[in-house]
Amino acid sequence: MNEIALSLVLLSPFVAIAVLLATSTRWCLVLATAPVLAAALMVPVGSTLELGWLLLGVHFTLDATGQLFLVFSSLVWLVAGIYAAASPADPRARQGFELLFLLTLAGNLILILAADMVTFYVGFALMGLAGYGMVIGRRSQRARRAGHIYIAFTLVGELALFSALLILVAAADSRLFADLSGITLPPVAVGLLLLGFGIKVALPGLHLWLPSAYTAAPIVAVAVLSGPMMKAGLLGWLRFLPAEADGLMEWGPVLMLLGAAGLVLGVWLGLVQREPRAVLAYSSIAKMGLITALFGGALKSPAEAAPVAAALVLFAMHHLLVKSALFLGVGEWEKRGRARWVMAGLGLLALTMIGAPLTGGALVKQGLGTAIAGDFGVLSALLTLSAIGTALLMARFMWLLTRKVVRPTLTDSIPAAAWLVLLPVAFLGPFTPFVITLEVAGMLPLGVFLLGLAGMSWLNARWPGLWARGRSGDALTALNRVLQHARRRLPTPQIQYGRLQVALIRPETLPAPQGTLAGPGLLWLALFLGLLAATLLPH
Repeated sequence: MNEIALSLVLLSPFVAIAVLLATSTRWCLVLATAPVLAAALMVPVGSTLELGWLLLGVHFTLDATGQLFLVFSSLVWLVAGIYAAASPADPRARQGFELLFLLTLAGNLILILAADMVTFYVGFALMGLAGYGMVIGRRSQRARRAGHIYIAFTLVGELALFSALLILVAAADSRLFADLSGITLPPVAVGLLLLGFGIKVALPGLHLWLPSAYTAAPIVAVAVLSGPMMKAGLLGWLRFLPAEADGLMEWGPVLMLLGAAGLVLGVWLGLVQREPRAVLAYSSIAKMGLITALFGGALKSPAEAAPVAAALVLFAMHHLLVKSALFLGVGEWEKRGRARWVMAGLGLLALTMIGAPLTGGALVKQGLGTAIAGDFGVLSALLTLSAIGTALLMARFMWLLTRKVVRPTLTDSIPAAAWLVLLPVAFLGPFTPFVITLEVAGMLPLGVFLLGLAGMSWLNARWPGLWARGRSGDALTALNRVLQHARRRLPTPQIQYGRLQVALIRPETLPAPQGTLAGPGLLWLALFLGLLAATLLPH
């Protein structure tokens, strides 16, 4: 019976794809996600499914960590599916968005349930590559640019992960995650895993794809990008880098340093953004920086890793719910303007994000504080810094919502109802209302949040043009503006060779490329097939 339930979870997206191709109904998105959520709530922990005839042998299992990821990820996918199916058709949207949505969902479900490295990689690659089609869901130059950056980073991550997989399979002589705990992990494999999954969790320097994708993609795509898909990077670290394995302690300080840098970078750049989506994007970078630092602390102290990892997973689930709900709420704000109920809902989500009293955010931060209360002084300081930084970012976010005027448009009520159903779950989750208590420690970020709102209002009254200067964007946008300015001041160089004259044309004068990803895609596929063939050859 348990095997049938796991099979239902894995087959639901593909059944929905068949329905989509046969009927073209958008409600197949709900058909794919509703059975998954039901099965996730009913399937007991410890259920397994093995398919020895598929690939090199496929193994699925549902452990306690996987169950949390499956329940809350499927909930977000369900609400996003309802939101997309019930929203009026966007004339700017590309055809095939629903198909890519279902393929991305299928990859996410496969990697959550995977018990072996090859199966995890297949799900991770399917999720990442299909996600490209969701990022470019709108017919705009901005979306295409964001998609090109996204796919470039994604391909680098896929190749790094696959290379690490080959090294780990050779070292452990097994493809199962359970066999990684008893070996010494090769440093090269660990570095590749940090790179591959570090792109998904947006480590400093590997985060450049995120702001452009979050600001250009359709809001439904951003909701799942910032929630289930981003947290897949953390799940990859938990699966491939168990704290019990040898050779990981020296990597702990590296992750702590990178996480601290990501936290500071996200807060610093988020406070100067002028678009609500961009503020939330850099808020995700800051939060994932804290998660990275906490994971590094667990690797550094294997004896105390279990409680830290447990608290970290709950913290990640809270962020998964709240950030997805925030982006769906921004979608309603973009359509309805400053409606009171929309602003109230976004305000509640901002409060739980900062860990205000009587919210789920306060409880997850309390759990983290308890787990790192021992010899984790640096992590405790980072947790406090994160609380203050998040409060300032949420103040900036709410201030932008109230300052910018959005013209309301005619909308359907079903997407708004789906968001309102998710709102209380995100506000309290991943806990039940009966365990939420008043914590005095939550008053600090709440006070910073209120002071931040007051300070921004005072600065705007004193210097009205302060927040209007410049343009909201990421580091690539700023660098591109500098390079364009330099090109305008330089003459176009020419090369003279006999009667043949070749002009080095400026890139901006060229027509928009068509089908530019076909060549890189074929090269990636050839490399993938070659590496896969290498795994089948006798040692």
